[in-house]
Amino acid sequence: MTALLRAASPGLQAILGPSAPGGKVWSADLFGFTLIDGTPLSWTGWDADLTYEGVTYSSKNPWLTRTSWSVTNTMEVATLTLKLRALDEGFGGGAQIKQQIVGGLFDGAAFLLSRAFMTGEPGALSVAGTVALFGGVVGGIVVTGTTATITVKAKVNILDQNAPRNLYQVGCNHAFCDAGCTLSRASFTADFTAGATPTASFIPWASAPSNAALYQNGTITFTSGAASGQTRSIDSAGPSGLALRYPLYETPGAGDAFSAFQGCDKTFDSGSGQSCTDRNNTLNFRGYPYVPPPNAAY
Repeated sequence: MTALLRAASPGLQAILGPSAPGGKVWSADLFGFTLIDGTPLSWTGWDADLTYEGVTYSSKNPWLTRTSWSVTNTMEVATLTLKLRALDEGFGGGAQIKQQIVGGLFDGAAFLLSRAFMTGEPGALSVAGTVALFGGVVGGIVVTGTTATITVKAKVNILDQNAPRNLYQVGCNHAFCDAGCTLSRASFTADFTAGATPTASFIPWASAPSNAALYQNGTITFTSGAASGQTRSIDSAGPSGLALRYPLYETPGAGDAFSAFQGCDKTFDSGSGQSCTDRNNTLNFRGYPYVPPPNAAY
């Protein structure tokens, strides 16, 4: 049976191979995240910043450590646990990183753990090459105190899904305005300003739209003020304002700007204004409204 070996760069082979000149070789973990919008975030477990192929891996706030992982020849998904410790200070020009994580910073992010090999002496080390150790996607995250515990699942996790992929259910399988729905998100998003005395959980309209109820089960994103950049689901909407499913971290002020995206009740024709019939999109409805309920199936 042929052994599976990890690829090593020419520079790494030069310091580890049989013709290596000898001397000390240092190693360190490199943690690389790629956010869903393509933004890279890079850290190292070394006690000083490291640079390799134009990428600087930060050793400063936050600090990351990891556990080991195991690989089996079954369909079991390998996982890696990261511990991220951070001070309560701004990160990336915004809120501190633990708040941004709770707000969805790492949702859908890709992750790569690499091992860097270095030559030289402490304070003047040069990274000769790296070896990729573990790649995956960010799964569950638990934030407690100064620590965020991040679970990374191996990429075979994409095989862990229902088959067939789509289930027979009354509601539509599409997310509102996704590729399958085909409707334009911009057509159902509008800009507003907060009215008098908003709270972290309720945002009054400065000027209520005539279709206020259509924003129920949609989302709201603040674009100015203390809550700028924060997004929340809308629990209910009416002429007086928007009740949020979860409170904002900071209380917005009157006159703060926000955008609101309408909701969808995923029905064929409910008459609520949020159904496929109401939006002239029945051709792309992906539900099965005539499936009998469980108590009627024999």
